[in-house]
Amino acid sequence: MTDHVPTTTPVLIAGGGVTGLSAAVFLARYGVPALVVERHAEPVTDPRARALNPRTMELYRAAGLERAIHDVRSPVADHTVVAHATTLAGPELLRLPNRLGPDTEGLSPSGWAAIDQNQLEPLLHAHAVAAGADVRHHTEVVAVADAPDGVRVTLRDLDTGAEHRVVAEHLIAADGAHSPVRAMLGIGHDGPGTIARKVNVYFEADLREPLQDRKIVAMTLRNPAVHGFLTSIDGAKRWRFAISLRPDQDAAEFTEARCVELLLAAIGVDVPIVVDRISGSPWEIRGQVAERMRAGRVLIAGDAAHAMPPVGTFGVATGVQDAFNLAWKIGLRHRGLAGPGLLDTYDAERLPVARETTSLTVERYELVNGKPGNPRESAARQRMMMFGYTYAEGAFLPESGSEPGRLEDPDHPSGAPGSRAPHVVVQSNGNTVSTVDLVGLYPVLLGGPASVGWSDAAAEITRVTGVPIEYHRVDAGRFLDAYGIAEDGVVLVRPDGFIAWRSRTTVAPPEQSTTLGAVIDRLLFR
Repeated sequence: MTDHVPTTTPVLIAGGGVTGLSAAVFLARYGVPALVVERHAEPVTDPRARALNPRTMELYRAAGLERAIHDVRSPVADHTVVAHATTLAGPELLRLPNRLGPDTEGLSPSGWAAIDQNQLEPLLHAHAVAAGADVRHHTEVVAVADAPDGVRVTLRDLDTGAEHRVVAEHLIAADGAHSPVRAMLGIGHDGPGTIARKVNVYFEADLREPLQDRKIVAMTLRNPAVHGFLTSIDGAKRWRFAISLRPDQDAAEFTEARCVELLLAAIGVDVPIVVDRISGSPWEIRGQVAERMRAGRVLIAGDAAHAMPPVGTFGVATGVQDAFNLAWKIGLRHRGLAGPGLLDTYDAERLPVARETTSLTVERYELVNGKPGNPRESAARQRMMMFGYTYAEGAFLPESGSEPGRLEDPDHPSGAPGSRAPHVVVQSNGNTVSTVDLVGLYPVLLGGPASVGWSDAAAEITRVTGVPIEYHRVDAGRFLDAYGIAEDGVVLVRPDGFIAWRSRTTVAPPEQSTTLGAVIDRLLFR
């Protein structure tokens, strides 16, 4: 922090990884400035997460980043094999379903994006800065205190040691699985905790012979000599092998000579190996969820709130969805359109999702590592988790008789408040669009072909409340079935694509403005 540090900011974001940078990008859509601080001096260089699922891409699509993300391709974009075996040269014991599947074309206008985390973060950084965010590396949070005028944060410049105090209206803690901010607040976590400890060995080798034309994403290799998993860095000759440690083992035991010996045992044939580097400390694979995701003006997101095994792309996905959930709520609050209670719904909505997703990824990780189970059933649950999770309580008006908080089959959506608004291709105002693309910065009202009077009601509520409500009348067909309404029914959809309220059949025109106004007041805690 060699230049001037602001003394106040609407939002301070601790952590400049995917979650923190995404939050800055999403907040910028509402004109909310953010100060992002990241304790590491440089962006990540390891690929880490290697794909984004379609639900995550819907959110980047809303922010105008979908094309830019698809323009960057992971070196393993066309790799599909996830399996385990005794050695790389030996027969596979089990192959899991393609990581970029099953098919989701009918569920979203967005598709999978094969991009590595070390490709995504620079892209997000550039867009956050271009949108007005102040991003500072080698800067850490050393103290946090909630106060009536905001959250008071002490920052330390790790280059100079100088400390600066900033007062923020809100602090988003997106500072990783070992979150210092969460620890400062005394917020614990639960879950299975550390599932495995690994030593990462980065090396170069020509593995074409044992691969036998397979394009692997990850291979779990287990035999009496070694247990670990192999991933490709560049899709060709650069690799990472994560060697599993016993509880009593120390990473210091893994010298270069020892690692070469273990690599050859895992590969199963004698090939020349050049070790690039060996991680100095163990990589801990964890399954843990914070006890809560809010403490006053501090909101906890991403790995700081939920650390999960690296399977199914859910770690990044859940963090990005945390960030989007926060951004629209902070954005409307910042613009004076919502009451303070709206942010209270963040923990109520996102914490159960974090718990369910962490449970799923732990299950998937165990399957990848050879524990008996049904990969097909697990893949089906993954598909449901991607598109079919619902909120049990939060910023929506629940219906009597519905089952909020459960996982839905995304191929047969309920359209109930608290669930994701299904993707349906419709005709609206003479255009063919996805219902996903009708959602904007503010709640949007979607009506069947016989819904009348709602355009005037939306305009009236916009005038009275200042909340811009768009109304779209769409054609019938699958829209009515997917959203569970009659031809004269309407649905109110939140900026994050979740259904806030619906009227299965129309409300009489004289009462529409009153009804819609009451819905907006309850939704935004006005």
